[in-house]
Amino acid sequence: MMLLSSTTLEGESINMEKEVNHESRYLTQKEVADRFRVALSTVKNWRERGLLRYFQAPGSSRVLYPIDAVEELERQSIKHKKKGVVRPVEIKRKRPRIPAKPQKEWRV
Repeated sequence: MMLLSSTTLEGESINMEKEVNHESRYLTQKEVADRFRVALSTVKNWRERGLLRYFQAPGSSRVLYPIDAVEELERQSIKHKKKGVVRPVEIKRKRPRIPAKPQKEWRV
């Protein structure tokens, strides 16, 4: 909250409280790149591939990204830890078959 004071013609001081919302609903391309620690061109590639929604005013070169779209991409890109190694069920191995008679050796 920001406190503003003004003076009237009679010299009296009036305190006016004005609520200022500094939160933006959009992030710039640089802010998105800094958030993910990637290059600006990477953010542009994500935009072109459709991974990240964006807003661009007609005739403007400035691109803005909605915070909720950036947070959604962030949730999708988080790698979750695996819960240990899952081992398959033990395979029952049979003894190798040994023939009673020795096999002939073939020479070519």
